Amino acid sequence: MAPADAIRTARFFWIQTKIMDTYYLGFDIGGTNARCALIRNTEGQFKILASQKHSIRGSQTPRDVALVIRHVVSKLPQDFQINANELSGIGVAIAGQIAIDEHTILNAPNLNWHGVNFYDVIRESIADLAPDVRIRIANDLNAIAWGEYHFGAARTIPSLLAVYVGTGIGGGLILDGKLMLGADNVSGEIGHCKFPRYKDYPCGCGQSGCVEAFAGGKAIEYRILHDIQNGVISRQELGLSDDEHPTARCIERAWRNGLPYAKAFWEETAMAIGMLIANAIAVINPHGLLLGGGVLEGCPELLSLVVGNIMDYAPRASTANLQFIKPTLHDDAGTLGAALLCL
Repeated sequence: MAPADAIRTARFFWIQTKIMDTYYLGFDIGGTNARCALIRNTEGQFKILASQKHSIRGSQTPRDVALVIRHVVSKLPQDFQINANELSGIGVAIAGQIAIDEHTILNAPNLNWHGVNFYDVIRESIADLAPDVRIRIANDLNAIAWGEYHFGAARTIPSLLAVYVGTGIGGGLILDGKLMLGADNVSGEIGHCKFPRYKDYPCGCGQSGCVEAFAGGKAIEYRILHDIQNGVISRQELGLSDDEHPTARCIERAWRNGLPYAKAFWEETAMAIGMLIANAIAVINPHGLLLGGGVLEGCPELLSLVVGNIMDYAPRASTANLQFIKPTLHDDAGTLGAALLCL
């Protein structure tokens, strides 16, 4: 090959390589934090270049959250030498029910959003930075399940049920390699299944009796506060300081210390979550069950009780080959999955 030809070939290869690299932003909007990641795709190989977490506890309006997205997009040239117009997509995962148009948040209880066209809010917020970028909005558990299925613990699992207990309770379902969204794009809302015993517990979704309203992370905090205020248990018994907010972890700690209140509290909570998942397994019969979320991952005693109840109440035939899977991507699952859904 002549030197000139070699130079031309090398330049052509370099140009091709540059074209093959595409960039995505993935956002995972939870009840208290907005996580984001800049992701590079090189010939189908995804790599997280950077991750961030922004607290939204005191600023949860759609516009506030969109401004977080705008801030991240605006910093790309400075932080990564990437022009916002180079982004191939922005994937946004939200803890809520997403309309079939993937523009409208029908119900996001932990954000108190109802009937919000968040797509338009985002589009308007970044119009001067990236007017043509593709935006995809998805349920957070669908994004998490999709991320773990492609890049994490569930890569070899043909069908997967993911159930996460965090601020709320959500589910994602993959069957035969396909993310199941349902007729109205709202499948997987496992936390809003109803049990008669919880009929007096109002849920942020606008209904009552949801398991999430009893056993989700926010509901656990409310139950503890209620019991403290009504003299059922004291802060001292739970090991809480006067200004410490009660969370699931204080019950976990009290369980280990042998406090009877904590024992009863965790057994009731584990029964609700365990029976809920056992019923789902009876219907779906998945190959794998992915259990995660801040409450379950931060409270191993509760997780052990939940798994025991699942095995007690799910049909034996449905658990004969069931694999219990631990998340491996953790905070990156939602951002990676959201980005991947942009393809």
